[in-house]
Amino acid sequence: MEIRKYFPNKPMPDMSRPLYLIIPAAGLGLRMGISDSKQFLDIGGMPVLARTLLAFSDFQKNRRVPLHAVIVTNVDNIDRTCELVEKYHFDFVELVVEGGATRQDSVGCGLKALSELPVPPSDMDPVFVHDGARCMVDQKTLQKCYTGGILYDVCVAATPCKNTVKLAQQVSEAFTAAKSEDSPLLVDKTLPRDLLYEVQTPQVFRYRSLLKVHEYARMSGIQATDDTALAEACGIPVRLLPCSYGNIKITTPEDVVMAELMLKNRENR
Repeated sequence: MEIRKYFPNKPMPDMSRPLYLIIPAAGLGLRMGISDSKQFLDIGGMPVLARTLLAFSDFQKNRRVPLHAVIVTNVDNIDRTCELVEKYHFDFVELVVEGGATRQDSVGCGLKALSELPVPPSDMDPVFVHDGARCMVDQKTLQKCYTGGILYDVCVAATPCKNTVKLAQQVSEAFTAAKSEDSPLLVDKTLPRDLLYEVQTPQVFRYRSLLKVHEYARMSGIQATDDTALAEACGIPVRLLPCSYGNIKITTPEDVVMAELMLKNRENR
């Protein structure tokens, strides 16, 4: 006979919470060597941003989770982004807003937009911050991040570092000159690879935590390249969620080739 134990004083997490999504999508394509914004670059017959949104559309349908999304882009691309949303019928996108001077500022604009939605997030609702150019995110990664967003204040998709990483010495003028002239840098030390992870997106926060870290950063004058670094500065633990190496960001021409090969492999399964 199967015996089960019931713990009435231990509440189970709510695994059916709505999901809120901020998508920074203001990439200019400088490293792609193109004049157009990279979120409109064609990948397998569909713009990069549309492929990103399609992944979330599939997740919403498969998981039956209420999804509320805000896209943050530069002012010149607002109309074009709205046209893309309408063309592909991404009804979960509720606002397209102008971003700021930095990615951090743009996420702040998206955070403000969430508060203005007809149904804004509650304190415990998970909020994804996901790069518009990270269009190859898979359903397993989204599910792992959604579950993590319910269980933890802050978590992020990440992959174990494959390469050995060296920390270079920062030697004032010599370091600056070496960087500008593409000269060899002096190694300070080798970092332990088994403890190194490359973070991706989604970066996932409970809504109250995302509000807290951005307010703390604003008051403290802190700038960071990702939102989990703000959580670290604020003293909030960040959980790493090991996810797929295929969750690439379209940044260089090589990434386009890789993404199209991955799409062909998915179609042939």
